[in-house]
Amino acid sequence: MAKGWTGSREFFLGSDGFDPQARLKRDVHSGSEGRHPSLHILFVHSNAAEVERCLQELDKVHFTVSAEIVVTPRGFSERLGSHAYDLVVAELTSPDWRETQALELLHRSKRQIPLIFVGGILQRETVAEFITRGAYDCIEMGRIGHLPVAVRRALQEKTLREERDRAKNGLRHSEARYRALAGNLSYGICRCDRDGKFLEVNEAMVKMLGYASREELMAVNLASGLIQDLAKRAQLLGQPDQQGSVDPSK
Repeated sequence: MAKGWTGSREFFLGSDGFDPQARLKRDVHSGSEGRHPSLHILFVHSNAAEVERCLQELDKVHFTVSAEIVVTPRGFSERLGSHAYDLVVAELTSPDWRETQALELLHRSKRQIPLIFVGGILQRETVAEFITRGAYDCIEMGRIGHLPVAVRRALQEKTLREERDRAKNGLRHSEARYRALAGNLSYGICRCDRDGKFLEVNEAMVKMLGYASREELMAVNLASGLIQDLAKRAQLLGQPDQQGSVDPSK
């Protein structure tokens, strides 16, 4: 196996001059200023020189890149199943690939990774079709200087999507908790803040404590109105005792 250097990247080339599982790793210099967090890219590409051009453009705007290359659909699927990537950059017309096969395999993997196609001269209709099918962007190699802008936008949108998904999951969890709280007729359940103010109570709790309505109970301060024992109150609310400590085991 031959080994060669180009700038700060290290290429590993097979006996045929190109290893389908090639790794390209840019050294991260300590003290580098203005660099983005490390970006892990999977290239689906048969031309190492064009991959190098892409990396050079990203380097110009201070992206620190760790990149891997695959050239076959099988290799692409295997990498998606075993590694985490921030971005996929795929050759638009690659040997042994159908036009949008990379997109199809990415969708099948259930991985939410932005995919950018790069290639020769692109017709508007082709670009529109690929984006409709799920590609983030399509960039001509003659205009590869646009790649860093597309990458930055793709990463920003990916972050926003992940934050939105986390918010949705949190809302679903909150709704499920509320349904369980409101619908439980066997146990009195409440939620309060650290000062003892009720935030939520269910009907069973209202009846157990002898109040006429949920609103009437919600107006009561749990700490001062219901729990007279100071030590028990502090223990229940997770407040420090007179020595300033909390024992969660009690």
